[in-house]
Amino acid sequence: MSSLDILPKELLEIIFNLCDVYTVLQLRRVCKKFDIISSYVLNKKSNRLLVTNQMSEKFRERCKSLLSSYNSKFITHYNWKCGIAHRDTIYNAGSRETTRDMRINKKCLKMTKNTILFYDNDVLSVCNRAKNGNITENIMRRTCSCQFSSFAYCNDIIISGHVDGSIRHWKIESRNNINNLQQLKAHSNVYGEYVSNIEVTTQHIISSSSNLIKIQKNTFEDDDSAEENEPIYKSKKLIQSISLHPTKTKVAASTEESFLIYDINAKYFSCLVMDERINDSTCSQLLWENPHTILMLYERQIKKMDIRTSNFVRTWNTSVSKKNPKLHSFSSDYLYTVMTGTDIGSVRLWDQRFNNCIKTYQISLINSIRSNPVLSVQFDSSHMYTITELGSVTQLNFRHKIIFDHAARKKYFRNFI
Repeated sequence: MSSLDILPKELLEIIFNLCDVYTVLQLRRVCKKFDIISSYVLNKKSNRLLVTNQMSEKFRERCKSLLSSYNSKFITHYNWKCGIAHRDTIYNAGSRETTRDMRINKKCLKMTKNTILFYDNDVLSVCNRAKNGNITENIMRRTCSCQFSSFAYCNDIIISGHVDGSIRHWKIESRNNINNLQQLKAHSNVYGEYVSNIEVTTQHIISSSSNLIKIQKNTFEDDDSAEENEPIYKSKKLIQSISLHPTKTKVAASTEESFLIYDINAKYFSCLVMDERINDSTCSQLLWENPHTILMLYERQIKKMDIRTSNFVRTWNTSVSKKNPKLHSFSSDYLYTVMTGTDIGSVRLWDQRFNNCIKTYQISLINSIRSNPVLSVQFDSSHMYTITELGSVTQLNFRHKIIFDHAARKKYFRNFI
């Protein structure tokens, strides 16, 4: 019997955890016992990496291809951190005359496991994602009679809000092996002005205008109750953003002076769960990370609130950087990584375990005095997608294989402890 066989599994795990990744990968080859312990340690180490985590179910559902090997996880992390990516322009509409109201989202992008959805003023587009996560060449487009101002996606249905106050349903339909976007239904006169935000569950559509939040049935039936409901919020204070709870039972809203949470399953939609005064009109977007914490996007900050105490537990500032850009949009992997779009045409990567920005990716390559803000940013474990104010949709693929010789591989993996 070897002396190593005498050591308990728990002690070996502590020892292996102190080793760098290259050493642990080598230890996997020693014996079956070492392989089991090494795999457990490598799994813990890889889950601490940027972007590549697969711990969050919500994030896994967005990932086209999961990173199955430890090599792919560590190499993809390295690519994100160093900005090594293959870049493609998916769509470029160019500048067009549109509404001048800065509160209306003239362009927006959403990401699912199999598709990328985006609108540009009055054009709705859908791109399919191939097995490797890249966008296919065929893009489905549909021009609407009224400009888009917000949209959401649920159960293969796209639900959009418009500047005329209407809400419309869209679906991808296939005829003779040709896919097309079809409008299924329009709820007219939901608001007297633009629909600024939409969140959707299988039962409800939660939407807002400048000073109203309404809930209506998510149905295709032509009944009056589906067309209009009493608002759950009505005030003179401007609504900035709404966000759906991970369990889809509550909705949060930020206004010019308050942070609100409503129970959307309550009878008559009248249950106000929280009303916290924050006295800040610059919170432009909410993102509910988990049942207890919510991220808030400000012009030059990201704040994290623990709703159990109503306190901000973390703050990340852009003021520490030289350019000090304004933040326009953000997305999360629901664990450590946050991506923010800026007003100078770049995306910033943040690790919630650190105070400062980790990496900046320059999206807009336009050499012009005119700024080109990133209005939406979405990402999974290997890809990032953005849409800018000037109308371009960009794909960055970070899943590039790095060719190592033995010495280079050893040096590379020893950087990870």
